[in-house]
Amino acid sequence: MNRDADYIKRTRAGDLHAYAALVDKYQSMVFVLVRSVCRNAEDAREVTQDVFLQAYRQLHTFRGAASFKTWLYRIAYNTAISHIRKEQSRERRAQDYREHVLQASAQTTVQTPAYAEEEQDSDEQQRYEKLRSLVASLPPKERLLIELYYYKDLKIDEIAHICSLTPSNVKVSMFRIRQKLKAGMRTEIEREADLETEVTTISTNDKL
Repeated sequence: MNRDADYIKRTRAGDLHAYAALVDKYQSMVFVLVRSVCRNAEDAREVTQDVFLQAYRQLHTFRGAASFKTWLYRIAYNTAISHIRKEQSRERRAQDYREHVLQASAQTTVQTPAYAEEEQDSDEQQRYEKLRSLVASLPPKERLLIELYYYKDLKIDEIAHICSLTPSNVKVSMFRIRQKLKAGMRTEIEREADLETEVTTISTNDKL
């Protein structure tokens, strides 16, 4: 019996210390996942607590068809999406919905590759900052797919289970998201090129 299975068995028997061990093991991973859609750390902590409360209440439904981590991520996914929907509803009533999606992941961390050459650091960082901004502007469900696939390194089948989608739907969604991000990056590059041309033209005219 693996450790998770042992903790689950003991929790079902009423051992709260065993469930506390599960919380300690997975709390950071769940927090990072829900933080990708929550607009601040305080909301993310609240949602994370809700996830483990829901998981405790639903533990009797865990059958082991998927790993406990995948099962827990599915609860985290649903809880985070539910939280976002409630927030959006409240903000619509308050007419304060503007820029919500962008604010939700404003602090998403993207690491610069270690292999980048020193002289390329500035350009690389700028590209990653642009990509970070584009990811932050995605709808919550699309941001979660990016989080699960690229940052949690989950397989397509696992993501499908978590998100209640078919593997084919996950693949199609990921393809569309990548195309959207690529198009966004191209637009940013073209905008920068146009700006450089304009600046060069102005500078040349000033010298005449």
